[in-house]
Amino acid sequence: MEPTTNRAAAELKDDLKRGLEHLRSLADEVRVRLHLGSMEAKNEWNRLEPHLHEVERTAREATEASRRAVAEAVESLKKLRDSL
Repeated sequence: MEPTTNRAAAELKDDLKRGLEHLRSLADEVRVRLHLGSMEAKNEWNRLEPHLHEVERTAREATEASRRAVAEAVESLKKLRDSL
């Protein structure tokens, strides 16, 4: 592999690592808030949670699609968190 390709792959992996850390942190925060949240929020969490596990699995593939999936999952969790 060329140095540029190695660098791009390393950056992608770093982005995915940071994104997954953020995703896990948001998920933990949402879980805590759900204890006090509404039934609507709990239903939304039940819809999102399986998707989060899928995103984490996909992120292991370290592709651009993985990076987008993590970013979209983070945004979904932020919206849920902000609604609580």
